[in-house]
Amino acid sequence: MQHEHTTRVDGREGEGLADGVYRALLRSIISGEPAPGARLKERELSERFEVSRIPVRQALQRLESEGFVVTEPHRGAVVKPVTAADIAELFDARLCIEPFATRQAALRVHAGLESADALAEILARSERHLAAGETANGIESNVQFHAEMVRLSGNGLLVRSLEPMLGRMEWIFRLTHQARGESEHVLEHRQLVDAIVGGKAELAAAQAYAHIELGRGPILEALGPFLAA
Repeated sequence: MQHEHTTRVDGREGEGLADGVYRALLRSIISGEPAPGARLKERELSERFEVSRIPVRQALQRLESEGFVVTEPHRGAVVKPVTAADIAELFDARLCIEPFATRQAALRVHAGLESADALAEILARSERHLAAGETANGIESNVQFHAEMVRLSGNGLLVRSLEPMLGRMEWIFRLTHQARGESEHVLEHRQLVDAIVGGKAELAAAQAYAHIELGRGPILEALGPFLAA
């Protein structure tokens, strides 16, 4: 894994630096560089981030616990190859959280307990990214949209349950951004906003469920070249 530039991370030696390396490396993995299967050598990462190997090792351990990195015999840490089982787990977990959360969001917004203004702004930002052809920014807004929908449920446990999935969602969406047209995502998000703002709880839940399931097949198909056995 070759890098032309170093990236200084903020924080003190130990946990603070490890957090900085973790965030920077996670962002790199989500962005697709290094790709699934690529080795993550401690020495090279230490030089890249201008830190000792201790925070690098801590960051790699954290990424491994979150499913982004795996340790292989004779190779060390590598970016975890994506499997069909990974996709199934992610989509199944989202189905357990998002439809119910979206239903609650519609009820709370309709009752005046929450405002959908931030959700509508994220949608508007997605539409601007789509019009400008800004795929990476559009994907980031896509993930933010789902996070905000769950936040509107008012259920902190659901929010915390979704948080570990957000990075994986963005990672998968970036690998498969051509699986479904971005215009389809934006249209379905618009329908979700309308249902939430209109207080149509059951419709919102059904749309959230359908939105997730409609993405499953195309994403699995698009991931074909990346999927590990």
